[in-house]
Amino acid sequence: MNRRRNTLLVLAGVIILIGVAAVASRARGGSALPVRIVTVNYGTFTTRLPETGIVQRPRLVSLPAFVGGNVGTILVKAGDHVSEGQLLATIENPQLTSNLETAEASAASAAAHARSTLANNQALPAQNRSAIVQAQANVVQARTQLNQAKQDLVSGTQSGLGYGGQSAEEQRLDADATLHKAETDLREAKRTYDANQALYDQRGVSRDALEQSRAHFEEMQITFQQAQRERALLEGQLARNGQVLRDRVRAAEDALRQAEAALASARATAGADKSGDVQAASDDAQRAADEAAYDRDQVSRLQIRAPFTGTIESVATQTGDSLRPIQPGDQIQPGQTLFTMSDGNAFIVRTKVDEQDIAAVQVGQTAIVSGEDFGGRTLTGKVASISPLAQKSDDPSNTSRQVLTTIRLDTTLPFLRDGMTVDVDVVTRRQLHVLTVPVDALRKDDKGKSYVFLRSDGKAKRADVALGSQSDTVAVVTSGLHAGDAVIADKNLALEPDARVTAAPSPSPGPSSTPAQ
Repeated sequence: MNRRRNTLLVLAGVIILIGVAAVASRARGGSALPVRIVTVNYGTFTTRLPETGIVQRPRLVSLPAFVGGNVGTILVKAGDHVSEGQLLATIENPQLTSNLETAEASAASAAAHARSTLANNQALPAQNRSAIVQAQANVVQARTQLNQAKQDLVSGTQSGLGYGGQSAEEQRLDADATLHKAETDLREAKRTYDANQALYDQRGVSRDALEQSRAHFEEMQITFQQAQRERALLEGQLARNGQVLRDRVRAAEDALRQAEAALASARATAGADKSGDVQAASDDAQRAADEAAYDRDQVSRLQIRAPFTGTIESVATQTGDSLRPIQPGDQIQPGQTLFTMSDGNAFIVRTKVDEQDIAAVQVGQTAIVSGEDFGGRTLTGKVASISPLAQKSDDPSNTSRQVLTTIRLDTTLPFLRDGMTVDVDVVTRRQLHVLTVPVDALRKDDKGKSYVFLRSDGKAKRADVALGSQSDTVAVVTSGLHAGDAVIADKNLALEPDARVTAAPSPSPGPSSTPAQ
């Protein structure tokens, strides 16, 4: 079998050689050999590095909630263009508002006390006894505030830090009951599912019944986990509320001690200079003003505003339901992202260039961006940055490392979106006013010297050439050809010097003056 195959291969080779010889003989003395002819002209030679890229916004910022509470209003939606400072949403937190009112009242009181202390010091001789009376009043006021703070601590086990509502114990009982019920429902769902599984294995129930019991079991798992999280969140919130009230009691105790010390000092130094008291009152007023400023800042954070002019890319969704955006009344936590914003309408394209190709890429080079859904349109851009690091390829089959390269687009398209996949051609080389020939026209002799065949007077004439840059389809000729030369762009092995040639009946177009490689 092998001997027969070898014999057939030898016969086929002999036939091919005889055919080539016959064609060559006919080309020399017989009919002209049809070949593809291209006319050499000056043009632009370019090489392109093809890559795949991802469209992105150059600046994408997350806007979190800096304070907790409940969503008040949502004034924008994804895709809206907003201006810097525009109100996007509000948060409701009555406790912060109440804290600010209390702090401002305390600051006003402390400022008034500071002014009063200064006035008393200026009229000290006539106000010694008045100073003692004032100090006594301060002690009474501090004691009243301490008593109020202690009462608030007792009632502060309620939600709202003493401003009414369900007590902490009631909340814990409700949460424990919910958690216990969820746990019981989960056990029951697990028991039902296991029983149905056993019955199904014995063909005692339908597949649909088994799937329903499993779906119910999974739903109960989620409900139980949610109940656990809500119980933990409740305990944390109550602990924080209690800490705030305890801090107030300590602050009130400090204020009472200060007031009592001031009273003792007033009595001991009734006839002395009160400049120290003036300074202390001024310090108290400053501290109270600082606390009011802090609470004022907290209240200001109840309004979420755009930090710059741009576009709303996304609105946060509800916990556990990624398809439903947050709604007024939903609870949010400090640090929870509410919106993402992009800067303006500009786009960039990020692509990863293999390490063996990155040497040809430079900042400022032109890039051509296209896509299957672009309808034949293309976008231009410039290489804006090249990462200083090479990272492992995302493709497990690609062992070479890749360098992240950023391209800034000159223009955009209405349908362009963040995250779209596009094709990128980085123009790595561009030579103007050069002669180019198709690579099919290039030949080499036994000594490795490059040459081409020209059509002259109906015959093939050899022309030695020197080559420059070369791509997959065309090559730059630095010497040996002139504009207007008719080059034979044909790999016909039968073509020899002085062979008679003629242009093929349907010649392919010559090389473009701006070949895209």
